[in-house]
Amino acid sequence: MKHDKTKIISGKDLGQLALKDFCSRCFWIERKLGKAPSIFPGIFSTLDSLTKKSVKRSYLERNCLPEWLPIKNAARPIEFPRISVPMLKYGNWILTGDPDEVLEMNDGSYHIVDYKTAKFTNKQDDLLPMYQVQLNAYALALPFYNIKPITKLSLLYCEPKEELDSDEDFRLGFTIQSLEIDLQPEIIPNLLLKARGILNNDSPPLSKKNCRGICSWLEMAKNEKYD
Repeated sequence: MKHDKTKIISGKDLGQLALKDFCSRCFWIERKLGKAPSIFPGIFSTLDSLTKKSVKRSYLERNCLPEWLPIKNAARPIEFPRISVPMLKYGNWILTGDPDEVLEMNDGSYHIVDYKTAKFTNKQDDLLPMYQVQLNAYALALPFYNIKPITKLSLLYCEPKEELDSDEDFRLGFTIQSLEIDLQPEIIPNLLLKARGILNNDSPPLSKKNCRGICSWLEMAKNEKYD
């Protein structure tokens, strides 16, 4: 089923508005006309899936979380629905998302976790603002499913080691680094309104200076056509 990108937005897509190189024109084009095909390698989705399976399997088989998970005072992983929450007052969007992990803590609160197979850079990641919005969108939406209170958000970077653990069977290990994200769900409504304001234009807005996104490629294609 094809979703109407002018009515439905994921927390991750909303997070694009927080990036330094965000281009309103690219956003308008992608929402109105469709995104370019993704070239994101599928191996990262596979690794994320394996990480989530490890947490669930550890809890089901040993009644505890795995030792590699660097989160203290977590009681258990919980089951949760895929997020789909109407935001009628904030641009009439449906906010969607699929958190990697939601942990119930010993005090009954909840901790949202997102896994990244990447090098840990201690807040130097260019995509960090997008991840911050993504996690806070989850924090805003999950209480609608009675998953509350949300008290913590974390990015868990699963970083491949520089050497194999074993040459015999090509075994590669990972180090896990945790980065706590500020809990600020109040930033989401303004971003939703900003996104709606962009799409309310009948024609695309001006391109960001030096944009390297889809609008720049369309401009290049147009110029080549008339050369």
